[in-house]
Amino acid sequence: EAVTSLRCYRVAVSDQDGRGTNRLSKIECKRGTWMSRFASRNRRLAYSTVVGRTRLSSILSILLLLSLCFPLSSIAVSAETSNGAATPGQTLSFGVYAHIRSTEMIKKMRPFQEYMERKLARKGVPLKIRMRIFPTYNDAIHALVEGRVDFVRFGPVSYVLAKQKNPRIHLLAMESNNGKKWFSGVISVPLDSPIRSLDDLKGKRFAFGSRSSTTGRYLAQAALVKAGIRAENLAGHAYLGRHDKVAFAVASKSYDAGATNENTYNKYAEKKGLRKIVEFPCVTKPWVAREDLDESILSALGSALLTLDDEAFLKTIKRSGLLPAEDADYDLIREGMETAKRFYSKP
Repeated sequence: EAVTSLRCYRVAVSDQDGRGTNRLSKIECKRGTWMSRFASRNRRLAYSTVVGRTRLSSILSILLLLSLCFPLSSIAVSAETSNGAATPGQTLSFGVYAHIRSTEMIKKMRPFQEYMERKLARKGVPLKIRMRIFPTYNDAIHALVEGRVDFVRFGPVSYVLAKQKNPRIHLLAMESNNGKKWFSGVISVPLDSPIRSLDDLKGKRFAFGSRSSTTGRYLAQAALVKAGIRAENLAGHAYLGRHDKVAFAVASKSYDAGATNENTYNKYAEKKGLRKIVEFPCVTKPWVAREDLDESILSALGSALLTLDDEAFLKTIKRSGLLPAEDADYDLIREGMETAKRFYSKP
């Protein structure tokens, strides 16, 4: 539910004011506004469950910090009818997962929220867009499959996995890379590394992204398999999560090589001292809606995405717009996922 008011209470034990009076503190937090009141003489508040002062003080500190760092406008909540469908005049939840820092993601996606609200209002569907950041790829996939988020910006593998779990989800559009439906994944090494090709990775340490990442895992493993390299041929490997963590780990030489998308590589190559040894093709990101989303909203949402021309937002995601998409566009990903299964098998 949307949080509009949060009230927290603390009972002060044996807090004498010199007149035999116990003092009761009531702390009310409402959108970042705090009030303190003192009860009258000998007044006591009964609770069915009493939270220890030390523990409660810690909770209050965390809540205060969260209220300062993440305003309510950044918290995604989907207002729904009894049948689970968002309707005009309510809130539409938009989900992404944290493949970069959450603070960067909020800043990156805010122009999109504002743009879509204006666009939908012009189409007669006045909805508020609220962003929901999922800590992992799997959390985002399950939320979409189970209808707990209205629409999402996914990686290709996440879409394929979600489609397997729920064939009734809706593919709205896919991102345009200067008119193309594909971009590149990158395997990189430190700038001064002697590694020049995939063959040189045998006996080396390799950093992957998330276990559900398209370029950070599946397509990179498919590229390694095609080059005759499997898990047993490496000195070791690990899944580090976000793409930027992979870039940092390779740059610091914690790992000899790692896989990221091209945007992450381009962002850190010069600053961190990275060099690419191979590129591999990948399909651009899909935008997907849950099943049972109200038809009028689904139509307006798809139309708004396909005409998205907000330069500020497109610049942040390094794309030129969105294109019509079909499920078959992601067959390349399915093939890569199938090939990647051999990464952990014997030749």
